[in-house]
Amino acid sequence: MSQKNSTVEKNPIARLGAVFAALALAVGLAACGTAPATGGSASSGTDAAQEQQATVSVSVTIDATAGEGESSTTEVDVPEGSTVYDALVATGADVNASDSDYGMYVQGIGGLAGGDFGDMSGWMFEVNGEMAEVGCSQLEVADGDVVTWTYVTEFTE
Repeated sequence: MSQKNSTVEKNPIARLGAVFAALALAVGLAACGTAPATGGSASSGTDAAQEQQATVSVSVTIDATAGEGESSTTEVDVPEGSTVYDALVATGADVNASDSDYGMYVQGIGGLAGGDFGDMSGWMFEVNGEMAEVGCSQLEVADGDVVTWTYVTEFTE
């Protein structure tokens, strides 16, 4: 009889411990945003990591020649779902940007800012040779995209 009572007493404690362990695991996964790599085969953990870390390759050109600067092109790998702005930041260039009603507004790149060469000077971007109709933080890049940031001294359509 005493053995039966101790089993009944242990079950609620064991269940409570299991609930706390499951809760801790759920909180840990939510905080990290990833599934644990433990358990299962090594390849399944690697496959999951590769799916979560899928990237796209993008070519980013920063052309500051109109502002008496230089032009450079950098190939970057960014996570899938990244934007034109994310790709620009991934180049390592010094980017001065602020949030606006249309998303991120790039005020300056590499120390060259809008307004440095007149009221109509500033940075514009194209993706695959076409002007975008949305802001740089709203347009996602795809593998193989060519993004060109060009400093202009006068806006013309």
